[in-house]
Amino acid sequence: MESIAGVLGSGMSGAPTSGPGDGTDLSLEDLAQAIRAHRLYLAARPNGLRLQLKAADLTGFDLSGLLLSDAILTGANFRRSVLQRCNFDGADLFGASFVSADLREASLVGADMRGANFTKACLRNTLFERADLRPGQLVLWKDRRKAREAALREAVLVNANFTDADLTGANLTRASLEGADFSNAALFGANLSGADLRGADFSMAKLKGAILNNAVVAGATFQGADLRDAELRNVAMATADWAEARMMGAIYHRNQSDFPPEIREGLDGHVRWINSNGKQGKRFDVSDGAFVGTDFDGCDLSGAIFRNCDFTRASFRDSKLQIAQFPGCRMREACFENSELSGASFEGCDLTRAMMRNAVMRAIELLAADGQPTGRLWPTNLRNAQLADSDIRGADLRGARLAGADLTNCNLSGADLRDTDIEKANTTGTTLVHCRLK
Repeated sequence: MESIAGVLGSGMSGAPTSGPGDGTDLSLEDLAQAIRAHRLYLAARPNGLRLQLKAADLTGFDLSGLLLSDAILTGANFRRSVLQRCNFDGADLFGASFVSADLREASLVGADMRGANFTKACLRNTLFERADLRPGQLVLWKDRRKAREAALREAVLVNANFTDADLTGANLTRASLEGADFSNAALFGANLSGADLRGADFSMAKLKGAILNNAVVAGATFQGADLRDAELRNVAMATADWAEARMMGAIYHRNQSDFPPEIREGLDGHVRWINSNGKQGKRFDVSDGAFVGTDFDGCDLSGAIFRNCDFTRASFRDSKLQIAQFPGCRMREACFENSELSGASFEGCDLTRAMMRNAVMRAIELLAADGQPTGRLWPTNLRNAQLADSDIRGADLRGARLAGADLTNCNLSGADLRDTDIEKANTTGTTLVHCRLK
C-alpha cells in the first residue's frame, strides 16, 4: 500500500502551475505536490491551487488524516484505500468509488457524493452531515450516460452521522448501521433491506417509499419519521420506537405477537437466511403444517418451502413470496392481494376461490451469488392448479405457466397475460375483459 505521509514530510518544495487534470496516471510524488498546493489554496496563500483529480486511480493509497476539503475528486477510485480521519468536507466526490475502503472517523460533511459507491467500505464513526448521496448520472463515453445510486451495500457504518444528509435512492442493503444517526435525513426510496439498524436514530427522517424488509431495528427510534408507503416486511416492529411516525400505506405485519412460537422462530431464522444469502439462519421449510386462517400479511417468505400444508383462508396480503414453493398445498379462499409471487411454484395447488387481485406473478430474473443478474428468467408455476372462482383481477402474469390449470369462472379482468402459457387450461366461464394478451 502506497502511503503519502512520508512523501509529504520529505520537504519537497514548489507547487504545480496547474491541476493534474484527469489524474488517471498519477504518481505518489505528483499527488503529494498537488496536496501541498491544495493546503495553500485552503489557507488562501500564494501558489495555492485547488486539488482536481477527476477520475484519478488512487487504489490502495494510504491518505489517512489528510485535509482534502473542497477538492474536486469526481469519479476518483479509492478502492481499498485507507482514508482514516481524512477530511472531505465540501468535496466533489460525484461518482467516486470507495469499494472496500477504510474511512473510519473520516469527515464528509456537505460533500457531493451522488452516485458514489461505498460497497463493503468501513465507515465507523464517519460524519456525513448534510452530504448529498442521491443517485448520480455519469458520462461514460460519447455522451452516453448511466444513472446510478449511491451504493453502500454491506458497508460498515456503525455510529456514522448522517444528520440532514440526502440519501434519496441510496442502496444500504445489508449495511451495518448500528448506532448511526439519520435524524432529519432524506431517505426517499432508499433500500435498507437486511440492514442492521440496532440503536440507530431516524427521528424526523424522510423514509417515504423506502425498503426496510428484513431489517433489524431493535432499540432504533423512528419518532416522527415519514414512512409512508415504506416496506417493512419481517421487521420486528415491537422492538423499535415508532412514536408519531407516519405509516400510511406502509407494508408491515400488524399482528406479529399473535404468531405461535414455531412460526415466530421459523420467520426469525428465515430473516437471517435471506440477509446472509443462505449462509446463516435457516430457510423456512415446513411439511404437513396447519396454517388455517393464519395472518402472514406483510411478511417476506421468499424462497420458503411448504409441502402439503393447509393454508385454507390464510392471508398473504402485501407479502413477498418470490421463488417460494407450495407443493401439494391446500389454499382454498387464501388471500394474496397485492402480493409479490414472482417465480413461486403453486403447481397442483388447490387455490379455489383464492383472492389474488393485483398480485405480481410474472417471471423473475435469477441473480448470481453476488447479487448480480444472470439474464435467466424463472417463471411463476401455476400448472394444473385449481383456480376455479378465484379473483385474479389486475394481476401481472407475464411469462407465467398456467398449462392445465382450472380457471373455471375465474375473473382475470385487467390481468396482464402476455407470454403466459395457458395451454389446455380450462377457461369455461373465465372473465378476460380488458386483459393484455399481446
